[in-house]
Amino acid sequence: MKKLILSIIFTLSAAFAFAQVTFSPATFTSEDEVIITLDVTGTPLAGQNDVYIWAFSNDGVGGGKDALTNGQWGSSSESAKMTKIATNKFTFKFTGTTLFGQSPAELINFGFLGKSKDGTKQTQDFKPYKFDPLVFTPSQFRIFPAKQDFTDMSTVYFHQDLATDQNLQRMFDVKVNLTFYNDAGAVVATRTALVAVKESSTVYSYSFIPEKLITLTAGTKLSKFTYQFTGSVKDANGGNVGTAGPVNEVTYTIFN
Repeated sequence: MKKLILSIIFTLSAAFAFAQVTFSPATFTSEDEVIITLDVTGTPLAGQNDVYIWAFSNDGVGGGKDALTNGQWGSSSESAKMTKIATNKFTFKFTGTTLFGQSPAELINFGFLGKSKDGTKQTQDFKPYKFDPLVFTPSQFRIFPAKQDFTDMSTVYFHQDLATDQNLQRMFDVKVNLTFYNDAGAVVATRTALVAVKESSTVYSYSFIPEKLITLTAGTKLSKFTYQFTGSVKDANGGNVGTAGPVNEVTYTIFN
């Protein structure tokens, strides 16, 4: 009997030995869009054309929920169907808060498995994968969200109270310069003197969606952008003199 049990364990271990999981981006918060890539080679799902994800949140820590896309074990929802990209390779795109119907504060980690629609075949559980915390870190210049695709809305911030340069501490009439680069590293558009919003007495911001702000030719993908806050200070005679902060670079995370 002992040998039989060991044989069964070995067989199951061997069946699940080759499944591999990768994420894009590699780290993410519960508000980021993520692509899971699952390789089912060597599992009971090898050779299948249709694979469904069965996901669950907060494994082992309480307060977890099944993914809203799961459906029933014996009949997975079509919204849980993974996209086949090659033999034995499947992807699934999700955002944690949307997938589980939970707030960022509620989500700590998640796990999942791949299965046939009727649940007769499956991979092992892959778990737990932690969500990066949504932590606000004060800094002179920052962007929200911290990770983004070039189709997202971006907001750049200037915290004047954290400035170390005297001109930036005294700067008024604050504006923003933006420069966008394609995936070959070439400049595709520049916008200057965009009027910043004064969020408070010491915080300025500017929000934008690239495709609404600039014209992109068909097929163009943006790889990064730079932003620079500019403004004026008073000189010794009370006149306005232009000044500018450093140029900050933001690299887009490509999800597609």
